[in-house]
Amino acid sequence: MKKVFLLILLVLSVFTSTCFAKQPVITSDTRTFNPMTGIYELTGNVHVELENHGQPILIEGQHAKVHLYTLEVHADNNISLAFGNMSFLCDRVDVYNSDSTAYVSGNCNFSDSRIKANSDKGSYCWKTKIAVFSGNVKLNGAPVVGDVKYNVETGQIDK
Repeated sequence: MKKVFLLILLVLSVFTSTCFAKQPVITSDTRTFNPMTGIYELTGNVHVELENHGQPILIEGQHAKVHLYTLEVHADNNISLAFGNMSFLCDRVDVYNSDSTAYVSGNCNFSDSRIKANSDKGSYCWKTKIAVFSGNVKLNGAPVVGDVKYNVETGQIDK
């Protein structure tokens, strides 16, 4: 009886925590979903759309895991990550809703209306609006020594 009661509490807590958050839009060629873990496994033409204060965060690629209950996305293979007018093209992305940050790695190409940046890895925090680039950084084609922070709202670059 205790196990049934705990299972009901678990299901209710998951239901109430996810029903108040806007659910992501998820499409792919194939997918599986485990309701106990809340994880989608997506393969082929993956498209995941999360919402950030009314602005979509779009993730496209060939493979992804979406943790529905925590709103985490881990994707690889030809990744495109877009926030408004800025985008990353990379090999891998890990998006964590809990710290409002997307971490990208592998052949990272960032662009917005002001700059183009290339690096080995990077991140973008949608709360602070700061993008960070590290490892073999180039800004608008010019090599840069060290890490670079870029404020996408102001256009300010810190080297």
